[in-house]
This record gives sequence, structure tokens and C-alpha cells, in this order.
Amino acid sequence: MKRLAGVAIALIVSGCVSSKPKVPPPSEPFVFKSLDLEQQDAKGRPAWNLKSPETRYDITRQVAQARQPRGTVFKRGKANIRISATSATVIGDGQAIQLEGDVEITLLGQNPVRITGEQARWIPSQSLMLIDRKPAALDRQSRITAQLATYYLDRDLIELRGSPVLEQWDPKAKGAAKANTKAKPAPLRVQTAQVDWKPEQGDLKAPQQVRGLRRDKDGQLNLTASALNGNLREGFVDLIAPVQMRDPKRKGWLNAQQTRWLINDQQLSSDQPFQGAFNKLQGEGQQFKVDLATSTVFIPAGCNLSQPTEQLTAQRCQWNWPTGRFQAQGDVVLRRQAYKQITRSSELRGSISKDGTAVFSSPGAKVNSQFTLPPAQKGAKQQGRSAPAVRF
Repeated sequence: MKRLAGVAIALIVSGCVSSKPKVPPPSEPFVFKSLDLEQQDAKGRPAWNLKSPETRYDITRQVAQARQPRGTVFKRGKANIRISATSATVIGDGQAIQLEGDVEITLLGQNPVRITGEQARWIPSQSLMLIDRKPAALDRQSRITAQLATYYLDRDLIELRGSPVLEQWDPKAKGAAKANTKAKPAPLRVQTAQVDWKPEQGDLKAPQQVRGLRRDKDGQLNLTASALNGNLREGFVDLIAPVQMRDPKRKGWLNAQQTRWLINDQQLSSDQPFQGAFNKLQGEGQQFKVDLATSTVFIPAGCNLSQPTEQLTAQRCQWNWPTGRFQAQGDVVLRRQAYKQITRSSELRGSISKDGTAVFSSPGAKVNSQFTLPPAQKGAKQQGRSAPAVRF
């Protein structure tokens, strides 16, 4: 390794040399053309380096003040992480390095990850970096912020503490803001107490309760879960039961078990039973999928919808939160309390009326309805039976 003092002697910039050279006082720092620190690993491969175009060095304190430092951390001899800042304070020959102002740590490779902050302490011998001023980790569509970030470089692990927040932008949305801009709030925001993230592998864990907020033009969807884990590089996060979603504006809610959030596709899904409601219409099923982009719920198996005086079963259903429209398909059976009416069809459609109840119809589909009429009273004229209406 190149000792800093040796570099200082080799690269010192002096003024005009007189016949009687003067020794500067100990408190006067040296000014270098550049700083070039390097260290190798046990196999002689480069481990890390730090360079600066201008450095002031205090020999007494063995402290260097570097301007516009640039560094590289290597993994098995290949560049793995790039480091930059506005300034740096180097202690000794690199025992500790304080980075300040526009700190940026970039994990290289496909879909690079950037960690930014206003201040970071780097201890190369421990492969440790502590970012304690406005740390943020960003890729092309996600951003994680916290009060404190501890980056274990050799373990590919970032511990985010102090109310970390995960924000995610939809890359497919027209005119959508990116994670590295502050143009508009993220459509999806999740907050928890702590997050452990492996940026190179992608693994993400939040072992405590998480709270999420999904915004759209018509309102917002509130989400809670007991914990989450997943992989951001693979584009998914698993919300751990119990999972709850609430739509206060449209009086909708959903209670579910473990639920997978496909980040890139903006979908929530579960293969376990759930219950939910939209206004006065309640539903349950064996599975569900929510398309967050369109606020549409799909029940691919075991659909069961009910409201006061009516109950509907079908093989599959779907409904849209903003419009209140829904559709049931496959062996649809609608039961009404009035006259014990039973209606069977291959498909029924409906919408939420102003009073919050569902109105069903069957356009173009064959319908079979059965009624049980009360016995006629004595002395009353027999009424002719009328055909059941398709609309309820």
C-alpha cells in the first residue's frame, strides 16, 4: 500500500525554491497536486482506492483534506462499487475516511443501485460505510429512505433504521416520475420500523409491521401487514399475514393472508382465502388478484358475493373499485330472499347503485329463474304468474 506520507513527499507542490529553503511550521498543511491511495487484498488484487485532484495534508495530525474524492471498491479484483463526494477527510493512510456533501455510492452492474447522502464514514479495513445524513437507496423505479443506513460492503447488506420508507413508481405509466427525481409523490409508499436489504442480490426484509399507501386519481388505498420480505431485483415483495387493505372514500376493504406484491406489474395476489367488501356488497373467495393500475379485483376461484336479501356464487368474479362495476362468470347462482327466488346463468353483471347495493343484470345470457309463491288466500282471485325479470 502507498503510505500517505510517502505520497505527500512525492507530490508536494511548492513555490519557487530559494537558496535557503524554509521549513514550514508544523501547523501549516501541505498542498498536493493529487491524492492516490490504494490497497490490495491477500491475493495481491486491488481491494480499494481513493483519488483526489487536490489535497491538503496536516503532518502533525496525519489528516488529509481532499477535494472531489473518487474511489473504487473491488470484488475479487474487479470494480464493484464507485464512491464520490464533494470533500473527504482521510485519517492516517486510510484507517477512516469521512465523506461529505453529495455523497454517492454506486453498486455497479445490471440495473445499478445508487446510495446517496450528505455525510458518510467509510472504514475500509472493516468494509463498512455509515451514512447518517439523509441516506437514500435508489434504482430505476424504487427509492428507500431512512434516518440511518449502515452498509456492510463485503456482506452485500444495507441496514436501514429510523422509519425507513420504500417508494415505488410505475415505469409503464405515461409521464411517470422516476425514483431519482422529486417531481411528484410516489404512487406507492410503504413505511416500517427497519429494513435489511441486499442491493446486489435484491433480498429485502422488514420484520415489523408495515403500512402502505397507494394513490390514484380517485383516492387512495391504505395497506397494512405484519411484516414483508421479497426481492427487489426479481420484482416482488411478500406481505405477511394478516394483510388488510382499506379504501375509505369508496367504503371498500379487503382482509387477506400472505399476499404477493409484484412491483413491476403493479399487482397484489394471494392463493389463500380472503374476505372483502365494497359499500354494502361483501365478498369472499379462495384466491384474489388486485390490479393496482386499474383498481380492479379478480377472484379466480370460489367467488361468493352477498348483500342484504341476496347472495351470489360463481366460479370467478371481478369488480372495479372506482366505477363499482362487477362481473360474475361460470355456474352463476343468485339467490333472493323474496319468494325464495333462484336465478342461474353463465354470466351476471352488476354495478353499485346510489344506496350502496348491487344491481345485477344478464345481458345476452340465458337465464333460468325459480320462484316459490305463497299460497293463495281463500276468496282471492288467482293471479297469473308473470315471467321473472332479469334485472334485480
